[in-house]
Amino acid sequence: MSEAVFTVPVGPQHPALKEPENLMISVDGELVVDVKIRLGYVHRGGEKAFESRNYNQGLYLVERICGICAMAHQLCYANNIEALLGVSIPRRADYIRTIIAELERMHSHLLWVGVAGHEVGWDTLFMY
Repeated sequence: MSEAVFTVPVGPQHPALKEPENLMISVDGELVVDVKIRLGYVHRGGEKAFESRNYNQGLYLVERICGICAMAHQLCYANNIEALLGVSIPRRADYIRTIIAELERMHSHLLWVGVAGHEVGWDTLFMY
């Protein structure tokens, strides 16, 4: 490693970032040697909103954390509430949850492949 390590700030507002975040990227030539990430620019007070809600109302809030991956958040919330209450779900319901979660995961990955293509100028990948 040479003596010429540069720190490149990215964000919190940057066209390549989908959410406001601050990245401090330390590079030595083309080698990334360190990254410091600062998050929390869009804190919405979700924890406080849950304090005055019951379990059913919490599910309504949790699905609004992220519009793209709402099922993942709902599934995590439901699994934790079921574990806390000692509730077991039918095997078929567990299979259905798994299938839907996997479909959502594929959707998310394909979306980010498209976004990556868009960022490098290949908009066709994002459109299809």
